[in-house]
Amino acid sequence: MHKHPKERTIPPYFQLTYAKEDIAYRTYQLGTDISTWAEESYKETGEQILGVCILRGGVFFFSDLLKQIAYTVEPSYCRCQSYSSEDNTQGDTFNITVKPEGIEGRHVLLVDDICDSGKTLSKMVEYCQENGAKEVRTAVLIHRIHEESVYTPDYTGFRYEGNEWFAGYGMEDKNHRANYPEVYIIKGNSVD
Repeated sequence: MHKHPKERTIPPYFQLTYAKEDIAYRTYQLGTDISTWAEESYKETGEQILGVCILRGGVFFFSDLLKQIAYTVEPSYCRCQSYSSEDNTQGDTFNITVKPEGIEGRHVLLVDDICDSGKTLSKMVEYCQENGAKEVRTAVLIHRIHEESVYTPDYTGFRYEGNEWFAGYGMEDKNHRANYPEVYIIKGNSVD
């Protein structure tokens, strides 16, 4: 006999912003849009596009998005960080600790959970171009719209205006709750 799984505890300071059904639908739509480019890229270069997941946050969106692309995509990974998991703040430093390989002459799709300031995606596009990528496009679940933004992704699930911190679906509340299947905004201060 199977035991019923424990209910997920949602902190009182979390406000549901994007339900898992909405995320799934937007991911499906983006996958459809990217499928055309993936097929055209293959016909042009003879190679599948290289999908690069920006770890850690992009892992859930990356997995779900690649399954919705109706043409072959080679998965790859990199790890970048420009924020602090300790206090939910954006940092000024940028570091690539795991670098994607095999991008020379390829069409590359960079996938991340959020484009906040745009610094990470801007630096990663630059990195891919410097390492010989033929074309680079970007896809994010959420693009935060604000004046300091330095980059606009090619494919965006949701656009959000506001400074609230996100948690769930790869985004963290002080290094917690990234595995929640929905996206929440944190109202007030988190207590963990």
